[in-house]
Amino acid sequence: MIVTKRNIRIIRYVQLVLGVSLLLLLPLPASAYEPAASAEAHTLPPREDLAPNTVFDPKFDYLEKGQGYLTNQGKQRVNIWGESYGTVRVDEIGVQLTLQRWTGSAWIDVYLGPNSKEQNAAYVYSSISNISVLSGYYYRTKSYHWIKKGSTVESGYRYSPSHLIP
Repeated sequence: MIVTKRNIRIIRYVQLVLGVSLLLLLPLPASAYEPAASAEAHTLPPREDLAPNTVFDPKFDYLEKGQGYLTNQGKQRVNIWGESYGTVRVDEIGVQLTLQRWTGSAWIDVYLGPNSKEQNAAYVYSSISNISVLSGYYYRTKSYHWIKKGSTVESGYRYSPSHLIP
């Protein structure tokens, strides 16, 4: 083969085409496909910044704080628990826990726990163990907190961070 300018251009063109073709064949990292999704999740994760405002009314006199929690126990089981705090002893203080699953567009209730309440107290605690869940979904605890003192009733909801169940 005689080396000419034309042959050199053809060789360089073929090299360029082969190089670009090889780059296109390289696998992309998982984050390029779905930036925030885990490989084992069935949905994209919920946006935590879109969680409802869960601060109790600062004008409350008796309901000081409350929170719900979720822990993954493995083998498609979770525990949920929650607690409510009053500023003083009240006639009744309570908490009710709900387990929620993320569908990809909305939170749905999948387990509603019983009301846990105490009389003449400033604190109540509730826990529910070994709730069966589906793998590959995000879950969180919604907790409802309330107090009653005389004719005054104060209440509000709180939401735990979401957890992906593998």
